[in-house]
Amino acid sequence: MDFAAALRIPPKPAAIAEAEGAWREAVAELQAAQARHREMHRSYFGQVPGQPPSITGADVDKAGQEIAPYQQKERDAMKALEGQRAAFEAELASLKPKIDAYRNAIGTKLDELEDLIGVGVLFYAASVQANVKLPSKLPGRCQGMLQHGIAMTRKILNGTE
Repeated sequence: MDFAAALRIPPKPAAIAEAEGAWREAVAELQAAQARHREMHRSYFGQVPGQPPSITGADVDKAGQEIAPYQQKERDAMKALEGQRAAFEAELASLKPKIDAYRNAIGTKLDELEDLIGVGVLFYAASVQANVKLPSKLPGRCQGMLQHGIAMTRKILNGTE
């Protein structure tokens, strides 16, 4: 499998950005309606007794009732946004088998590398037994590569999910 071609992040759909924009707009409208209601509430309860009222309780209640459609619009916009995000997440989830194949390919290559380095370990052991100094230090380093390099790489590979 060509992992360089298979492991690609799909582009984020423009519909997500549009849904986010619609949701932000709905939130702004809801917050504006709530602010109007709070301000009317303050004005109503801040009126001076004995003076003609500038606002009535019915006006405050009406402003409070007007918030409900904005709340519904915000909920609907959030549902639409979540739907768009869920569709994109499902598309990303389709990458799981490819990632698993990639993990397996790395494991296979580690097995091959472990076998290859093992040859160096055996070669070095044979040179020690024969009391022969090799012209390269590489075979002597193979045991460390097995214990530290490959073993740690395998731990990292097995610890990722």
